[in-house]
Amino acid sequence: MTDPQPAQRLRDIPAALLKNKWAQLFVALFVLLELYNLAVIPAFIATQKGIETKAIADNASLKQKAEAEIAEWKSINETQIAKYAERKQSADARKATADAHRASSEAETARETARNSDMKANAEADAQIEQAKLKTQATRIEAEIAKQSARRQRAEADLAEQEALAAQYEALSAQRLRRSQ
Repeated sequence: MTDPQPAQRLRDIPAALLKNKWAQLFVALFVLLELYNLAVIPAFIATQKGIETKAIADNASLKQKAEAEIAEWKSINETQIAKYAERKQSADARKATADAHRASSEAETARETARNSDMKANAEADAQIEQAKLKTQATRIEAEIAKQSARRQRAEADLAEQEALAAQYEALSAQRLRRSQ
């Protein structure tokens, strides 16, 4: 038959260990370390990854928006250039008509010359207005590009700051771990 004393002694070992202050301290530190490893660190990493993912998505969205605006301005510019070319061709056609009439009559030539001068001035004024609009649009595009660059730099700075904080946090954790050993 079996001796009841060895079985009783084996049951008393965990109770005896838990009465020891060093064993209690070790168990408490182990539980805290496991809680830290299983809950705090993954939560922090998940939060950082979420922030990083959001920043990347925001940057991509801003980039797409800027590209769409640039494409829109480009199409507007091309439309205005086409209108300008059409006006110029129209003015050239009118000038040719005026030259033909000048051959038939000197008086009509004087009237057509004055009319062509007026039209030419209007065409040049229109051209200058269109050029000013183009320059204004180019300035707006450059300002938008500068804004996007500033936003990207801010996002990169935020990411670098977060990485530095993570490194500091890891250094502190390593120091605490070394101290606890």
